[in-house]
Amino acid sequence: MRKMSPFISKTDKKNQIIVVPLRRQLENISMKTIYECSQSKGVKWITVIFFLIMIFSILMSIYTVSKGVNVTEAIIVTAFLLVVSFSCFLVFPMYIIAEDEGIGIRTLLRTKRISYEDIDRIERVDELFGATKTIRLFGMGGVFGYIGLFRTKGVGTFRSYVTDDKKAFVIYRTKGMPIAISVNEPEEFMPYYMKGGTK
Repeated sequence: MRKMSPFISKTDKKNQIIVVPLRRQLENISMKTIYECSQSKGVKWITVIFFLIMIFSILMSIYTVSKGVNVTEAIIVTAFLLVVSFSCFLVFPMYIIAEDEGIGIRTLLRTKRISYEDIDRIERVDELFGATKTIRLFGMGGVFGYIGLFRTKGVGTFRSYVTDDKKAFVIYRTKGMPIAISVNEPEEFMPYYMKGGTK
């Protein structure tokens, strides 16, 4: 078996050989795993119904404006509905990133990062919003997912980015409220955290 050298060589612009420690090269390589978080069938149906209602309401407002009746009110309602629809689209989670430093929740608006140092534990939860009495404090209860602030017995107040409550995890942090997420393949997410994401 060939023994790997602790050094690798490369050439600079003058074709001179530069010896660089292999360890330094490996330190620059970061591991990243992306987990998709698709919506459950129930969430998809709620989202479709929500946008159908939104489209119908906007069309009714446009029709009202065209008739010259309650023009100001119709414009305000239309603008509000468009803002609500656009806001829902911006904040729903597209995928979860597991990196060497921590976990990232990617939305169109930003990436919410949780470092492993801030994680106390992660628990697998089935039907976080179905079987339990979960109260929505602020956010969306089914449109693109369960996104926002919620409260339930056992977990308390938590921030949710769940798109499928049958594949959910609750991340308990050392500081701050817990965060709930979901991934398409939960059986693969947990081992990665236990092995690659240990503190």
